[in-house]
Amino acid sequence: MSNKKYVESTVVAQLCRRSDLEVNSGRRVILELFGNKAKHDVGIKSKGKMDFLKKFLGYTHVWVKDFKDYK
Repeated sequence: MSNKKYVESTVVAQLCRRSDLEVNSGRRVILELFGNKAKHDVGIKSKGKMDFLKKFLGYTHVWVKDFKDYK
């Protein structure tokens, strides 16, 4: 078991670097692309950070085909 200590702002900044993810910290939503537009650049480390946001800070994870459809 890991004892990593995450900081919300750092985790959000790191996840925003992934082309398949968009994080809205105001709404506490993580948007992840699927389908033809996805570049599949979300790895195990990114999933762990997403897990932290979901379990400890109450973020919601949503799969979308396009980011502009959700806004």
